[in-house]
Amino acid sequence: MVSRRWLYFGGFVVSTVLLVGVGLLGLLDALSALSGGVYASEEFVVLAMLGAAAEWVVAGLALGAIAALFLLATVVSVLRSASLPRDDRLASFVERLEREFPALREFDVSGKVEPTTEDRKEQLRERYVAGEIGESEFEREMERLLDDDGDGSSQSVARSEVETEDRR
Repeated sequence: MVSRRWLYFGGFVVSTVLLVGVGLLGLLDALSALSGGVYASEEFVVLAMLGAAAEWVVAGLALGAIAALFLLATVVSVLRSASLPRDDRLASFVERLEREFPALREFDVSGKVEPTTEDRKEQLRERYVAGEIGESEFEREMERLLDDDGDGSSQSVARSEVETEDRR
């Protein structure tokens, strides 16, 4: 079974190819107006060319709109199923974007990129193994994560720590 994103992308490719074809045919039709004997000023030549290619312009606008819709559907389909990295900085950036552009909230990207408690534990383990933090700090932070596992306050604390680091 073919996924939707490939169908949308196929529709985008087909409509774009048709758009290019319509554009070329419209150009040929417009250039044929020059052989019709229009010898007046430049404005009349342009109007004669647009008049000769009017149906191609309308068809091009319609195909352009269809291609844009297929492209938008492809992007939305990819974003909905994309595996995004979980990171506090990325989550705070996406939340700012969602505040600026409320339509983005529909996709809940900030929820997808916000680290889970398991992600935070893994990051803490990696920092401990790398020697960035000592054993007492590791145990204290791990205990805090275990205590805050259900209420989500660990995420807001970690986010405020990241925002404080960003300001430095």
